[in-house]
Amino acid sequence: MDDLMRRRWLVACTVVALGCCVGLAGCGSSPRALPASESSYAVERNPGLEGFVPWGERLTTATRPVPEQVVALEGFQAVGVAVTPDARLFLSAPRWHGRHGSSVIELYPGTDSPPRPFPDRGWNSWGPGQRPESSFVCVQAMHVDDLGRLWVLDPGAPNFEGPIDGAAKLVRFDLRIDQPAATFVFDRRSAPPGSYLNDVRIDTARGVAYISDSGLGAILVVDLTTGAAVRFLEDHPSTKAEPGTTLVIGGLPWSLDGSGESPAIHSDGIALSPDGAYLYYQALTARTLYRVPTGGMIAALRLAGGGSSGGPGSIDVASIADSVQELGRTFATDAMIMDGNGVLYFTALERDAITARLPSGELVLVTADERLVWPDSLAVHGGQLYVTTARIHETGFGNANGPEARGPFRLLRVPLTDPKN
Repeated sequence: MDDLMRRRWLVACTVVALGCCVGLAGCGSSPRALPASESSYAVERNPGLEGFVPWGERLTTATRPVPEQVVALEGFQAVGVAVTPDARLFLSAPRWHGRHGSSVIELYPGTDSPPRPFPDRGWNSWGPGQRPESSFVCVQAMHVDDLGRLWVLDPGAPNFEGPIDGAAKLVRFDLRIDQPAATFVFDRRSAPPGSYLNDVRIDTARGVAYISDSGLGAILVVDLTTGAAVRFLEDHPSTKAEPGTTLVIGGLPWSLDGSGESPAIHSDGIALSPDGAYLYYQALTARTLYRVPTGGMIAALRLAGGGSSGGPGSIDVASIADSVQELGRTFATDAMIMDGNGVLYFTALERDAITARLPSGELVLVTADERLVWPDSLAVHGGQLYVTTARIHETGFGNANGPEARGPFRLLRVPLTDPKN
């Protein structure tokens, strides 16, 4: 039979085999397969082409380029990534265990120069008693805006405890002198106890930052002129983990307490449309994509006014909640980004893969590779999609002494997807 028929035959066999296994009494010790209504990929690590298509959804394979390795690191749990227009390359690592070193480093791939702490060792040497607003406490994400400026997001919650007073912040760096140009420190109304500011996108035309909160579930919108900040969708199901969702990473249910249940991690990856009209987002412990028009949130933010942060007061929160649009089932993802063509990329945690949603709404596979072990943050530069591999499922959260994720932690890249092909 030809390749296409062979692949379809293998998919059918996989579906039948999984269905039979779920029904056998002796399968209790095997990794738990997800219900057929959710997906068919749960029982194998990196199932690849034959096991990729979920039940009930169309997913073409398109082309599957092999990711190119940019760098591999030991001891630095690369989570965030940022690439500037002139190809300066930055990685960040949150303070998730007791042996944490630098929070942000600059890389020099293809040279003999080792990574250096960015912007200097002082910013990367925070400890108890040091001013948290002028040092990195627990950097989660970075982003380069369309003006080439570097933004660093610090939820200020080491080992997921906090946030520490004055530590939750968004810092913009002037890369001409490698020094901070603006710092937005979030108070307890913007970053309340239990929050964990996770990802950031910048709209330079409107002077607004969008930040996801994966600890409590919300979208924080910041006026970059006045400093006003408002939390939106705090009580909306779109920003929350989906109850009963268990992620299967590396063929095993991801659990922190041995219960077999995945932790509830709320709104995580976010992406901004090229025209700034829509914000796309999804909880990590979930498989449903949402978007919300930004106009209502920006108008509400302006009403907050005066540089004050916190609750929206007289803002019509209900109208913003009513404007949320559900875009359907996708994949468990830790990050997303949209390119200039309107292609929305997802890291697909359970598949060791990167997937994409075309402007038409069609889901396609970008690449799959066994080195994509918990693909985390994304960045776009020079027609390439950059992705970090953070191995988060190997990390012992809530325990400052470990266990620590095993390396290597990689930075990979793959060509962007052409929506016309």
